[in-house]
Amino acid sequence: MAHSILAPLVLDGWYVLHQFFRVEPPYGLSAPLSKVRDLRARAEGLAELLRGWEDMGKDGWSRLYRIVGGGTDLMLIHFRSSLEALGEVEREIRSCSAASDLVPTEDYVSVVELGLYSLTDSLLRQAREKGVETGSEEWQGMVAAVVAEEASKKYVQARLHPTQPDEMPYVCFYPMDKRRNVGQNWYSLPMSERASLMVEHGNTGRRYAGRISQIISGSVGLDDWEWGVTLFAVSPLDLKALVTEMRYDEVSALYAEFGSFWIGHRIATDRIVEEIAG
Repeated sequence: MAHSILAPLVLDGWYVLHQFFRVEPPYGLSAPLSKVRDLRARAEGLAELLRGWEDMGKDGWSRLYRIVGGGTDLMLIHFRSSLEALGEVEREIRSCSAASDLVPTEDYVSVVELGLYSLTDSLLRQAREKGVETGSEEWQGMVAAVVAEEASKKYVQARLHPTQPDEMPYVCFYPMDKRRNVGQNWYSLPMSERASLMVEHGNTGRRYAGRISQIISGSVGLDDWEWGVTLFAVSPLDLKALVTEMRYDEVSALYAEFGSFWIGHRIATDRIVEEIAG
């Protein structure tokens, strides 16, 4: 394998499921009181389920968001320690009586990911200097040592197992790919060039520290796009400013493709009752 055409090392954290729903209760505004009570009771059952997921420690958490536009009403984000746990989330929501009042409009499965582009580039340089072939036993040992050291850092673990800052109630989610066009193929670039472009991109994001918190989740082989991007922000205008500025980074301008954007804000779990039953 050529030294420079290599996937970057990555660290993986929690599994993530983004679920989107449109609220469609079966009764209109003129429904009799008994029907409204039944609707609220179903919604309260879902609220109880969600409350139990708000803080599960090392096993993850879930939050409820009101989405504005996009043909959907609500988003649930679930972080869990395994794919099986995400499957259980889906099953429990489907089994809840309020599921009949929620129409799924979209979902997305991914894993919180920290791409180690610069470390991979540095490791490749060391390997070239030592005459070590990628894929060899010696290379695997070098990789294991670097990955273990990086994974031991507290701030790295915090990025792999993220939380939503209380002061950042606004949320934006979108999927993205890297281009594979002739003359614009991200995957054919030398590692050194990919690493340099990602450093520039990261520097743009760091200028928004304290205003935006970013979660990158990998989804190659898991969903239709290659990454999911979840942004939490102090203001929706910060989201607009960051995404606009990042479009001018070379890595985005030349190599990025974006899917649909969803924008909204965090709401209290108990609000699900009003969202469904009014």
